[in-house]
Amino acid sequence: MPVPSAEQSFKKGLAALAEARPLQAVDCFLDAMQTEQRLRVRRPDMRYLSYYGLSLARANRVTHAALEACELAVRQDPSHPLLQLNLGRVHLLAGRLPLALQCFDRGLRLAPNHRSLRLELSRVDRRSREVLPCLDRSHWLNRWLGQLRESLRVRFGASLRAQWSRSP
Repeated sequence: MPVPSAEQSFKKGLAALAEARPLQAVDCFLDAMQTEQRLRVRRPDMRYLSYYGLSLARANRVTHAALEACELAVRQDPSHPLLQLNLGRVHLLAGRLPLALQCFDRGLRLAPNHRSLRLELSRVDRRSREVLPCLDRSHWLNRWLGQLRESLRVRFGASLRAQWSRSP
């Protein structure tokens, strides 16, 4: 059962995040965690830690502390889809698309109709990079080479995937 004062700090943190004030959100989530710690709560609410990590990532770019907070929250409560969502968001901020997609997929397996997970997943561009980055994605040559690349992937499997997907 949530501690009322900790839950109040948590709600203030959510409002601060929604209003694009991540530094204020960090303080609110930290306050919620410290309140639970002071009251010696037996099972701390991992939402506080997860949102603390997300707000840290949004405030200071992605740091080791932000990623570790979200990962610890997921390890402590792996069946909570919201924690998977926040970890995925931090991975996205870090530029780790494959890990973010794994988190979103895990979250959707836990809660198939989770609105925020579905929204976040729909925002992610899963397409491969352009074959010729100097040309627009819709250029006929990029489209043709992209189709060729995909047909080779299908035919020859993952061995080509690593070679063609490397960043220049």
